[in-house]
Amino acid sequence: MPEQNITAAGARSAFIEGVIACGPTILGYWSIGFASGAIGAISGFSISEILLLSALLYAGSAQFLFYSLWTAGAGPSAVVLAVLLVNIRYLLMSSYLARFFSGASTMQKFISGVLLTDETFGVATQFATGRGALPYRWMLGLNVAAYVNWIVANFMGALFAAVIPAGISHGLGFSLTAMFIGLLALNYFGSARKRLEIVAMVTSAAAVLATMRVLDVNVSVLVATALAATICATALQIRERRGMPS
Repeated sequence: MPEQNITAAGARSAFIEGVIACGPTILGYWSIGFASGAIGAISGFSISEILLLSALLYAGSAQFLFYSLWTAGAGPSAVVLAVLLVNIRYLLMSSYLARFFSGASTMQKFISGVLLTDETFGVATQFATGRGALPYRWMLGLNVAAYVNWIVANFMGALFAAVIPAGISHGLGFSLTAMFIGLLALNYFGSARKRLEIVAMVTSAAAVLATMRVLDVNVSVLVATALAATICATALQIRERRGMPS
Protein backbone atom coordinates (compact mmCIF):
# COMPACT_ATOMS: atom_id res chain seq x y z
CA MET A 1 0.00 0.00 0.00
CA PRO A 2 1.41 3.47 -0.91
CA GLU A 3 2.57 5.38 2.18
CA GLN A 4 0.20 8.30 1.52
CA ASN A 5 -2.86 6.01 1.62
CA ILE A 6 -2.18 4.44 5.01
CA THR A 7 -4.65 5.26 7.81
CA ALA A 8 -3.68 6.77 11.17
CA ALA A 9 -4.40 3.48 12.92
CA GLY A 10 -2.35 1.59 10.36
CA ALA A 11 0.54 4.05 10.74
CA ARG A 12 0.48 3.71 14.53
CA SER A 13 0.35 -0.07 14.32
CA ALA A 14 3.28 -0.17 11.88
CA PHE A 15 5.30 2.17 14.11
CA ILE A 16 4.70 -0.03 17.18
CA GLU A 17 5.66 -3.12 15.20
CA GLY A 18 8.91 -1.40 14.24
CA VAL A 19 9.62 -0.57 17.89
CA ILE A 20 9.00 -4.20 18.84
CA ALA A 21 11.28 -5.40 16.03
CA CYS A 22 14.10 -3.38 17.61
CA GLY A 23 13.79 -5.35 20.87
CA PRO A 24 16.44 -8.04 20.22
CA THR A 25 19.07 -5.37 19.47
CA ILE A 26 18.45 -3.17 22.54
CA LEU A 27 21.01 -4.96 24.70
CA GLY A 28 23.67 -4.29 22.08
CA TYR A 29 22.86 -0.56 22.02
CA TRP A 30 23.04 -0.40 25.80
CA SER A 31 26.33 -2.29 26.14
CA ILE A 32 28.18 -0.24 23.50
CA GLY A 33 26.36 3.02 24.28
CA PHE A 34 27.11 2.77 27.99
CA ALA A 35 30.79 2.16 27.23
CA SER A 36 30.82 5.04 24.74
CA GLY A 37 29.36 7.48 27.25
CA ALA A 38 31.76 6.33 29.98
CA ILE A 39 34.79 6.68 27.72
CA GLY A 40 33.61 10.13 26.63
CA ALA A 41 33.47 11.24 30.28
CA ILE A 42 36.88 9.68 31.03
CA SER A 43 38.28 11.52 27.99
CA GLY A 44 37.24 14.84 29.55
CA PHE A 45 33.94 15.58 27.80
CA SER A 46 30.97 16.92 29.77
CA ILE A 47 27.66 15.06 29.94
CA SER A 48 25.97 17.66 27.70
CA GLU A 49 28.77 17.32 25.12
CA ILE A 50 28.45 13.54 25.18
CA LEU A 51 24.69 13.77 24.75
CA LEU A 52 25.09 16.19 21.84
CA LEU A 53 27.68 13.96 20.16
CA SER A 54 25.59 10.81 20.59
CA ALA A 55 22.52 12.60 19.18
CA LEU A 56 24.25 14.20 16.18
CA LEU A 57 26.97 11.70 15.27
CA TYR A 58 24.98 8.63 16.40
CA ALA A 59 27.59 6.01 15.53
CA GLY A 60 29.41 3.84 18.08
CA SER A 61 32.67 3.20 16.26
CA ALA A 62 32.82 6.82 15.06
CA GLN A 63 32.24 8.14 18.60
CA PHE A 64 35.02 5.94 19.99
CA LEU A 65 37.26 7.16 17.18
CA PHE A 66 36.29 10.78 17.84
CA TYR A 67 37.16 10.52 21.55
CA SER A 68 40.47 8.80 20.77
CA LEU A 69 41.61 11.28 18.11
CA TRP A 70 40.42 14.35 20.00
CA THR A 71 42.15 13.26 23.20
CA ALA A 72 45.34 12.58 21.21
CA GLY A 73 45.26 16.17 19.91
CA ALA A 74 44.26 15.46 16.32
CA GLY A 75 43.15 18.41 14.22
CA PRO A 76 39.50 18.94 13.16
CA SER A 77 40.19 17.96 9.53
CA ALA A 78 41.79 14.67 10.56
CA VAL A 79 38.89 13.90 12.92
CA VAL A 80 36.25 14.70 10.29
CA LEU A 81 37.99 12.65 7.58
CA ALA A 82 38.53 9.67 9.87
CA VAL A 83 34.87 9.70 10.99
CA LEU A 84 33.79 9.99 7.35
CA LEU A 85 35.86 6.95 6.38
CA VAL A 86 34.46 4.91 9.28
CA ASN A 87 30.86 5.87 8.44
CA ILE A 88 31.00 5.64 4.67
CA ARG A 89 29.59 2.12 4.84
CA TYR A 90 26.18 3.63 5.66
CA LEU A 91 26.07 5.07 2.16
CA LEU A 92 26.17 1.54 0.76
CA MET A 93 23.65 0.25 3.32
CA SER A 94 21.19 3.05 2.54
CA SER A 95 21.60 2.47 -1.20
CA TYR A 96 20.79 -1.22 -0.73
CA LEU A 97 17.61 -0.49 1.27
CA ALA A 98 16.43 2.26 -1.13
CA ARG A 99 14.92 -0.36 -3.44
CA PHE A 100 12.39 -1.30 -0.73
CA PHE A 101 11.09 2.30 -0.32
CA SER A 102 9.36 2.64 -3.67
CA GLY A 103 6.21 4.17 -2.13
CA ALA A 104 8.00 6.59 0.20
CA SER A 105 8.70 10.28 -0.35
CA THR A 106 12.21 11.71 -0.63
CA MET A 107 12.01 13.08 2.93
CA GLN A 108 10.89 9.70 4.29
CA LYS A 109 13.82 8.01 2.53
CA PHE A 110 16.18 10.61 3.97
CA ILE A 111 14.91 10.14 7.54
CA SER A 112 15.12 6.36 7.20
CA GLY A 113 18.68 6.58 5.90
CA VAL A 114 20.04 9.16 8.31
CA LEU A 115 18.94 7.08 11.34
CA LEU A 116 20.24 3.80 9.94
CA THR A 117 22.65 1.74 12.05
CA ASP A 118 24.36 -1.60 11.57
CA GLU A 119 21.74 -3.25 13.77
CA THR A 120 18.66 -1.63 12.19
CA PHE A 121 20.09 -2.41 8.75
CA GLY A 122 20.24 -6.10 9.68
CA VAL A 123 16.69 -6.12 11.08
CA ALA A 124 15.31 -4.12 8.13
CA THR A 125 17.03 -6.33 5.56
CA GLN A 126 15.56 -9.46 7.12
CA PHE A 127 12.09 -7.84 7.17
CA ALA A 128 12.29 -6.55 3.59
CA THR A 129 13.67 -9.81 2.15
CA GLY A 130 10.54 -11.66 3.22
CA ARG A 131 8.06 -8.96 2.13
CA GLY A 132 9.72 -7.06 -0.71
CA ALA A 133 9.04 -3.65 0.87
CA LEU A 134 9.82 -1.54 3.93
CA PRO A 135 6.87 0.51 5.29
CA TYR A 136 8.15 3.93 6.32
CA ARG A 137 6.30 3.94 9.67
CA TRP A 138 7.67 0.51 10.56
CA MET A 139 11.19 1.68 9.73
CA LEU A 140 10.62 4.88 11.73
CA GLY A 141 9.58 2.86 14.79
CA LEU A 142 12.65 0.66 14.44
CA ASN A 143 15.01 3.62 14.03
CA VAL A 144 13.47 5.79 16.78
CA ALA A 145 13.62 2.95 19.32
CA ALA A 146 17.30 2.40 18.51
CA TYR A 147 18.06 6.15 18.55
CA VAL A 148 16.44 6.80 21.94
CA ASN A 149 18.08 3.78 23.58
CA TRP A 150 21.49 4.81 22.22
CA ILE A 151 21.27 8.33 23.65
CA VAL A 152 19.98 7.13 27.03
CA ALA A 153 22.75 4.50 27.22
CA ASN A 154 25.38 7.17 26.46
CA PHE A 155 23.89 9.39 29.17
CA MET A 156 23.92 6.60 31.76
CA GLY A 157 27.52 5.67 30.87
CA ALA A 158 28.65 9.29 31.13
CA LEU A 159 26.80 9.71 34.42
CA PHE A 160 28.43 6.59 35.85
CA ALA A 161 31.93 7.65 34.82
CA ALA A 162 31.38 11.18 36.16
CA VAL A 163 30.45 10.06 39.69
CA ILE A 164 33.06 7.35 40.29
CA PRO A 165 36.25 8.40 42.16
CA ALA A 166 38.97 10.11 40.10
CA GLY A 167 41.49 7.37 40.86
CA ILE A 168 39.23 4.73 39.34
CA SER A 169 38.33 6.87 36.31
CA HIS A 170 42.01 7.55 35.57
CA GLY A 171 42.69 3.84 35.83
CA LEU A 172 39.99 3.27 33.24
CA GLY A 173 41.82 5.42 30.71
CA PHE A 174 43.17 2.30 29.05
CA SER A 175 39.58 1.19 28.39
CA LEU A 176 39.56 3.24 25.18
CA THR A 177 42.51 1.30 23.78
CA ALA A 178 41.03 -1.95 25.10
CA MET A 179 37.71 -1.13 23.42
CA PHE A 180 39.39 -0.73 20.03
CA ILE A 181 41.30 -3.98 20.51
CA GLY A 182 38.01 -5.68 21.38
CA LEU A 183 36.24 -4.22 18.34
CA LEU A 184 39.11 -5.36 16.12
CA ALA A 185 38.95 -8.89 17.55
CA LEU A 186 35.15 -9.05 17.20
CA ASN A 187 35.39 -7.80 13.63
CA TYR A 188 38.00 -10.44 12.78
CA PHE A 189 36.23 -13.41 14.34
CA GLY A 190 32.88 -12.33 12.88
CA SER A 191 34.22 -11.80 9.37
CA ALA A 192 33.77 -14.30 6.55
CA ARG A 193 36.96 -12.97 4.91
CA LYS A 194 39.59 -13.51 7.58
CA ARG A 195 42.48 -13.47 5.10
CA LEU A 196 41.52 -10.00 3.96
CA GLU A 197 41.15 -8.91 7.57
CA ILE A 198 44.72 -10.07 8.25
CA VAL A 199 45.97 -8.30 5.11
CA ALA A 200 44.25 -5.09 6.24
CA MET A 201 45.71 -5.28 9.75
CA VAL A 202 49.26 -6.10 8.61
CA THR A 203 49.20 -3.48 5.83
CA SER A 204 47.89 -0.69 8.04
CA ALA A 205 50.32 -1.52 10.87
CA ALA A 206 53.28 -1.63 8.46
CA ALA A 207 52.22 1.66 6.84
CA VAL A 208 51.98 3.41 10.22
CA LEU A 209 55.40 2.12 11.30
CA ALA A 210 56.95 3.16 7.98
CA THR A 211 55.51 6.69 7.90
CA MET A 212 55.11 7.79 11.52
CA ARG A 213 58.66 9.20 11.65
CA VAL A 214 58.23 11.33 8.53
CA LEU A 215 54.54 12.25 8.70
CA ASP A 216 52.25 13.67 11.34
CA VAL A 217 50.73 10.73 13.22
CA ASN A 218 47.19 11.68 12.11
CA VAL A 219 48.23 11.79 8.46
CA SER A 220 50.08 8.51 8.96
CA VAL A 221 46.90 6.82 10.25
CA LEU A 222 44.85 8.16 7.34
CA VAL A 223 47.47 7.02 4.79
CA ALA A 224 47.54 3.57 6.38
CA THR A 225 43.74 3.34 6.34
CA ALA A 226 43.46 4.37 2.68
CA LEU A 227 46.29 2.03 1.63
CA ALA A 228 44.89 -1.01 3.45
CA ALA A 229 41.35 -0.37 2.16
CA THR A 230 42.58 0.04 -1.42
CA ILE A 231 44.64 -3.16 -1.35
CA CYS A 232 41.81 -5.22 0.17
CA ALA A 233 39.17 -3.82 -2.21
CA THR A 234 41.41 -4.54 -5.21
CA ALA A 235 42.16 -8.08 -4.01
CA LEU A 236 38.45 -8.71 -3.44
CA GLN A 237 37.54 -7.52 -6.95
CA ILE A 238 40.26 -9.69 -8.55
CA ARG A 239 39.07 -12.79 -6.69
CA GLU A 240 35.44 -12.14 -7.66
CA ARG A 241 36.34 -11.67 -11.34
CA ARG A 242 38.21 -14.98 -11.28
CA GLY A 243 35.29 -16.68 -9.59
CA MET A 244 37.35 -17.49 -6.52
CA PRO A 245 35.73 -17.65 -3.09
CA SER A 246 36.35 -14.47 -1.14
